[in-house]
Amino acid sequence: MKKHLAATLTALAAVVSLSACESPIYGAFTDDNPPAGSTAPTQEPQQNQQKPANGAQGISQDGDQEQKVLKVQQVPGLTPIVTSATGRTVYRFDNDSANPSKSTCLAECLKLWEPVLAGSGVVVEGGGIDERLLSTIDRPEGQQVTLKGWPLYYFKSDLELGELAGQGLRGLWFAVNPEGGKAKSTKPTETTTPVRKDVQTLTVNVVDGFMPFVTNEAGRTIYRFDNDSNNPARTSCTGECTKKWEPVLAGKKGIKVLSSKINKASVGTIDRPEGKQVTLNGWPLYYFHKDKKLGQTAGYGVGNLWFAIAPDGKKAARCL
Repeated sequence: MKKHLAATLTALAAVVSLSACESPIYGAFTDDNPPAGSTAPTQEPQQNQQKPANGAQGISQDGDQEQKVLKVQQVPGLTPIVTSATGRTVYRFDNDSANPSKSTCLAECLKLWEPVLAGSGVVVEGGGIDERLLSTIDRPEGQQVTLKGWPLYYFKSDLELGELAGQGLRGLWFAVNPEGGKAKSTKPTETTTPVRKDVQTLTVNVVDGFMPFVTNEAGRTIYRFDNDSNNPARTSCTGECTKKWEPVLAGKKGIKVLSSKINKASVGTIDRPEGKQVTLNGWPLYYFHKDKKLGQTAGYGVGNLWFAIAPDGKKAARCL
């Protein structure tokens, strides 16, 4: 009898969870209550932290309890970066803190990212790093090396010099330079010139797994960027950013709103080099380069900064 009752309660819970996506009140999610599908890293109590990806506690793939050797190296396409003695790229994580030094890469994060551990100490080979910028912080696996306060990591897929599979991952992970900053690309900046249509269209669509969000007439998902500002309306996506995020530009003959769910008075434009960028409730609008038709939402949650935009200008919520 008890087993039958437990199974019934479990089934009821599943029905309640599924019905959440069917709720017509799609304004229940706010910027202060992010969607359930948000990609923000889960921070769990330290006692729940997992071992590094290589399965060794306090011992990295790059060495054992001997001194940690760091060096500065040049790889194609980037300004000088910090590596291990064997050439493994060293990274920093934007969700961490440098002042005070704090790591937020715990639990699931450690399946991909391995803390750089100090072993019996840290030394610099060949110069190029001011040793006064080096320190350590405590974590369950051992003493994690920091550079100018930033905790350091290896990416599990990088094993030798020149491998940079973690560079730019989720817009949060970057090879670290000798001063503790982000290594920069040395490739010429190429910007994507958006196509100027006769008329830019805005409408509202519903896709499985999401509350209603704004698209163009062809169904292409439209996004907003948390690093922008809506009061005043201002874009911060320029240069390298526009390779992946295409500003939604007003057409030669203006903007046409095709859905009554969008308040026409909330639609405006701002100036940028490519033309007049469309805004919704002050938020500049973008397309993601991988989305081409209705149902494609590859840009949702990228870097925990990019989200499909709801008809009222808020982040469109993702449902379970």
